Amino acid sequence: MGLLLLCALPAFSQNLTQLQQQLREAERLQNVQQQRIQSLNRELAQLDAATQARTAELRALEGEITRLERERAELSRQIKLLQAQVSQTEAKIKALEAELAGLKERLAALINSLHREQASRYLPLLRAESFTDLAVRVRWTNALGTRQTDLIDRIQATVASLQDERTRLTLLVKDLNEKQAEREKRIQALSARRQALQGVLADLRQQQTGRRVLLRETLVSQQQLRQELNRISAAILAEERRQAEIRRQQEEARRRQEEARRQQSQPRAEQTPATNTGPVVDLSSIPRELVGSLLFPVPSGRISAPYGQDGNDFQEISGPSPGSPVQAAADGVVIPPILYVANIGYTVTLQHSQNLITLYTNLQGLQVEEGQRVRRGQLLGYTGGGALIAPEQVWFRVGIISGGSIRYVDPSAFY
Repeated sequence: MGLLLLCALPAFSQNLTQLQQQLREAERLQNVQQQRIQSLNRELAQLDAATQARTAELRALEGEITRLERERAELSRQIKLLQAQVSQTEAKIKALEAELAGLKERLAALINSLHREQASRYLPLLRAESFTDLAVRVRWTNALGTRQTDLIDRIQATVASLQDERTRLTLLVKDLNEKQAEREKRIQALSARRQALQGVLADLRQQQTGRRVLLRETLVSQQQLRQELNRISAAILAEERRQAEIRRQQEEARRRQEEARRQQSQPRAEQTPATNTGPVVDLSSIPRELVGSLLFPVPSGRISAPYGQDGNDFQEISGPSPGSPVQAAADGVVIPPILYVANIGYTVTLQHSQNLITLYTNLQGLQVEEGQRVRRGQLLGYTGGGALIAPEQVWFRVGIISGGSIRYVDPSAFY
């Protein structure tokens, strides 16, 4: 039996080594994924900032375009109004020019008539009966000519004034047209800039969508990897239990062999004084009455998750703070190996009797070593050794050895 156990142990050790290699590789991948997640979050933050900046710029451009379009509409209204005034002025000028042309024709006809009838022009004057009558007739004739001349002068002055007004209005229309063209040019430039910004925003939003998809996929992959880590950790813990059981059985076989040799040599021992061969760890010397009176492993702690919750074979105990001390539940011996896994910290196994062991997981700062005998309440280490377990917690197991196998039971029955 002992030979079979010795042959099985290297195979189990090889399996445990493979599991630990898988665990290290999974942890490496988890670190890579965590760095990838952080990088994607940084890129998303930068894209969000760039998108907000471009959106603000686009809103400012749209506001400027709206203002220029209002100015362009107002200039169009003013241009139409001035064009209407120009049309009215040109109509007045045309009417006055026609009237002026008629007066000039009438005046020319009058002058021609006077030239042709020079004698008859003066006949009324010669028929004057007195000097006073002559003076009146002369003044009347001159008044007729002066009236025609003054009317022509007024019409010409009015025409000149209207032409000046037309020139002024034409210049105003030209200036307004230039301003309108300048506004149109700026609107076109801003519209082109707006279109470019809209393209940049669309590209930024597309990049954001892509980064979010990558982040979501990475988070899903990380969750799957975390589950794989838990599976590997559970497999390592199961492998550790198997190895501990093999070592226990080896120790039991060795103890029985030593007991058989001692019984065989007892007659001779009665004749020959016993010699001191050095200290030998004898697990059977641990009192069996310790069973049923285990010490609570975390001083001032509490049970945060009972045995059996979510199918767990351990009791989750929370200390008052991270790094809480963990003590031996009873007198015993530290059974090798002391296992270390990054995600669950150190696991220390104590054997208290031939059929009782206790395990303490998530330890750090160990105060014991393999093969060391410990006393009830002796400090084993502190909580917080694992990455996946809360720093104030310890996983406490109580194992019953029966028929060559270990069965984990509710620790609450032993307090």
